Amino acid sequence: MRQRLRFAVGLAVGLSAAGILSTAAAAWYVWGQLPAIDALASYQAAEPLRIYSADGELLAQYGPERREVWPLTQIPPTMRAALLAIEDARFYTHGAVDYAGIGRAALANIFTGRQGQGGSTITMQVARNFYLTREKTWSRKFAEILLAYKLESRFGKDRLLELYMNEIYLGERAYGFAAAAHIYFGKSLSQLTLAESALLAGLPKAPSAYNPMINPDRARQRQRYILQRMLALGNIDAEAYRQALAQPLALAARGSNAVREAAYAVEQARLWAMERYGDDTYSRGLNLYLTLDMPKQRAADAALREELIGMQNDRGYLGPEGQVALPHGAPRSLVIRRALAMHPDSGALKSAIATAVGPQFIDVVLSDGKLARLKRHDLQIGKNTLSASQIRKIREGSVLRVSQSATGSWALMQLPAMEGALASLDTDSGAIVALVGGFDYQRNKYDHAIQAYRQPGSAFKPFVYSAALEKGYFPDTEIDDSQRLLNREETGASPWKPRNFNHRYDGFVSIRSALTHSKNMATVSLMQAAGAQYVQEFTTHFGFESKRNPPSLPLALGAGGVTPLQLAAAFNVFASGGWHRQPYLVAQVSDRAGVVLYDGKAAAAGASRRVISARNAWLSDSLLRSVVNEGSGRSAQSLQRGDLAGKTGTSNNARDAWFGGYGGGIVTTVWVGYDQPKSLGNRSGAIYALPIWKRYMTQALQDRPEQIPAMPEGLAHDGDDYVYSEYLQGKCMAESSPFVRSRYQCTAAQYRELAETAAGILATQSDANERARIIEMFSSSS
Repeated sequence: MRQRLRFAVGLAVGLSAAGILSTAAAAWYVWGQLPAIDALASYQAAEPLRIYSADGELLAQYGPERREVWPLTQIPPTMRAALLAIEDARFYTHGAVDYAGIGRAALANIFTGRQGQGGSTITMQVARNFYLTREKTWSRKFAEILLAYKLESRFGKDRLLELYMNEIYLGERAYGFAAAAHIYFGKSLSQLTLAESALLAGLPKAPSAYNPMINPDRARQRQRYILQRMLALGNIDAEAYRQALAQPLALAARGSNAVREAAYAVEQARLWAMERYGDDTYSRGLNLYLTLDMPKQRAADAALREELIGMQNDRGYLGPEGQVALPHGAPRSLVIRRALAMHPDSGALKSAIATAVGPQFIDVVLSDGKLARLKRHDLQIGKNTLSASQIRKIREGSVLRVSQSATGSWALMQLPAMEGALASLDTDSGAIVALVGGFDYQRNKYDHAIQAYRQPGSAFKPFVYSAALEKGYFPDTEIDDSQRLLNREETGASPWKPRNFNHRYDGFVSIRSALTHSKNMATVSLMQAAGAQYVQEFTTHFGFESKRNPPSLPLALGAGGVTPLQLAAAFNVFASGGWHRQPYLVAQVSDRAGVVLYDGKAAAAGASRRVISARNAWLSDSLLRSVVNEGSGRSAQSLQRGDLAGKTGTSNNARDAWFGGYGGGIVTTVWVGYDQPKSLGNRSGAIYALPIWKRYMTQALQDRPEQIPAMPEGLAHDGDDYVYSEYLQGKCMAESSPFVRSRYQCTAAQYRELAETAAGILATQSDANERARIIEMFSSSS
């Protein structure tokens, strides 16, 4: 008996020793196979392209992995506490491995028959995420334990927690909690509330299952559990717990990668970066800093959107956006959700589907599942109450637009059929301070500010008048405003009978009066006198494309094609004293280490050039201020500034409405029209575009003093207006035209003197082209 007992004890001891030796041997072998961890000390994750505003606001991120790397010391304590409460509450008190946690996980797996729990600490998760696979086997778990010891002995708790919080995948392509804060809540990690921190802390376990954008109920359930854990651990008190539970879930809009108000500008910057930096643009951690001033950008977006909505509302209710057949029962909510996905929200204009239409109300459900009620008896669009026939168009299943007022009541709204654009530049540098390419980027990605070539109409006239100044046609020169039919010889094409907008014709009028009151016929007369070819070539100095603005008389009335950004840059020539400043959007590009790779301001400064004289710019500015003080732009006087100058524009058949103008060091152009050109009605740029310009510039110029330029050299007073000073010293206009009256026209004696001078020049001129030019000039002047 004793022999058997000794044998059993010896066998047990031997087996135990063998087990220990085997385990030790396995550990020694696995330890030798563990990956080197030295690279983790200098680890740099693939970082996305980030785009910032001039004032440092993150506008967008692009890349397969969206990241923001934050030092642990800058991650809010509430966010850290929420994560540790659910993932590893004893992180700072246990070693690399929490054996009690592993024991609990093992028992749970035995009783359930599944390997669903692993008991991994934060350190073990770092080991797995950086070096191992995610297969749930004992061998992988053994390697994970050993690697955790290796990591913690080298890097310490804080560094490992920092790596974890910046690397863990949290759904929606977000890696790390800083990126997740922007994606799920549209805010910085430092701005998160307790409730929002707890919700994000629930994502590491199963990002898809607890994604609040997909499964809000499951996400809230896990959030509540984490808050309970934080309360139990003493991380928060009962009052903070209660407030966090009561906080509504307010998620950022899904599907948009950029701040909505800056989406068009962000897309232009992204395309620029892709062209410049190639395939690794999204992974090398580039930071693009734009010139956008976000308070001005938001003011521009709001001005365009609100005015377009008002214009549409003035035209009446268009009716529901669509109609959906709503089933009864469980599939109903799914049908609604899918239908509203085809009609995404547009800022404050929420998409909704009518679920019940009663005698006194219309009940709707919004895209986030919320319910709202519209009072049917006073249903109106803008200031117009809907008629009975319009209300009858709304029935169960109608897709509508609604918005909520500050008091909580809901109103019927609609999207505008018209589009618009706004481009705003800093006069001194050409930096784009605001750029709005349309009503809503998610609805229409076509950038009307940069891509849309539209007829500028009368907004092109200032450049015709600027060209005429160089030929001696000054503000008090009289030009013919009489209506007449231009024949084929004059037009180079079909006969043409220009018309003034108000159908009023005043005979000979001064150039200043003609531009102030936007006289079409007088402007055509001026272009005839100056020469269409000359005027067209002169206007290219402002940045207009010659192929889109051919040399013909209709060009005088803006029959060519320009973009809003081009027109803003052109008006800036007058505002900047004759300099063409190349508009630029990207101010700076740096890499992840902060090394500057591109300086946009320096590049733009190098491209700046003088294109007209200072005196031409000053006189043109004087003419444009007359437009604001006395003419079609006079409603801009509501800004109560003396330095405003600009010009309205309405294209043929009122297909395009414009206002371009400047003041206080900011130049802004606004365009309104339909994507498929059609008439806006019997309205002008003063009615459609100027209100947007005023609304934006009221905000943009708040902190800017008036800037009225001093009269430069080379100008002189002549009566009530100005001329180039050499014309008071005997210079005269060599060219003559029946459509112009000027006291600076050469006399017969001066013509003879010029002819003698020309003959002398011709006698010494061997260049055939130059001889032909001189002969042409003097033969046309005789």
